[in-house]
Amino acid sequence: MEVDITILVENATAMPYFQGEYGFSTLVKAGEKAILFDTGSGRALLKNAAAAGVDLAEIQDLVISHVHYVHTGALIPFIKTGNHKRIYAHSNVFARRYTGSGWLRREIGADFTAGELASLGAEIVFTDDFCEISPGIFVTGTIPRYTDFEDVGGDFWTYFEGDLVPDDLADDMALIINHPLGLIIISGCAHAGIINTIEYARLKTGQPKILAFIGGTHLISASDSRLAKTVAALRDLDVQHLIVCHCTGFRAAAILFNELGSRVVRGKTGMQFHF
Repeated sequence: MEVDITILVENATAMPYFQGEYGFSTLVKAGEKAILFDTGSGRALLKNAAAAGVDLAEIQDLVISHVHYVHTGALIPFIKTGNHKRIYAHSNVFARRYTGSGWLRREIGADFTAGELASLGAEIVFTDDFCEISPGIFVTGTIPRYTDFEDVGGDFWTYFEGDLVPDDLADDMALIINHPLGLIIISGCAHAGIINTIEYARLKTGQPKILAFIGGTHLISASDSRLAKTVAALRDLDVQHLIVCHCTGFRAAAILFNELGSRVVRGKTGMQFHF
């Protein structure tokens, strides 16, 4: 199976005709299958898809990593590009989500409803559990938390039975491709933890090798201790390619590169990867 991955939305770009935007989206082509993973936060998806020569109308399947608007902001424009759209998402995708505390708290959840998606003809497939959506391609569903050093990576809140409570982001999911040379893991933010995500992918597929991890890692505010343990785990797992994006942060990306060398790449809008 040949796999091509194009970053369509990322915080920054180093290429002409592309637009940087705070958020994340990738186009995954595995064999004959094309899947859009996340949509970014707004206008960049359609512009960057055109710049990359991608016709979004031809893409039927969308996987949403989690509900935050920087991953779902262009979902409605994507649906409106035409043809039947199938959306794979956790059942918590419509929950109200917040970040910050006190007067600084702001809502960061999706701005669409189930009714709106249905009215546009979109099909919603809830993927709370690990499932295969195409031969050799999987969505993790809720990722168990194994490690004692990873957390959601920020100050996040949601409502539960009428009370505002800390959000463990159970809806955080990843896309997994079982490539002959090892797993390719696509992550939106890895709120479940990059190591938890990798370990769960290995457990559920039975494939111990990790060819690539691509996407957000939410290490932007990670402590020195967490970063050190993450680096040690990635070294032990022998991840061949680590393309860090979005919420990784400059400091964490620099530490990963200094410790793991050229296998670490800072992902940017317009970049393409072939496996």
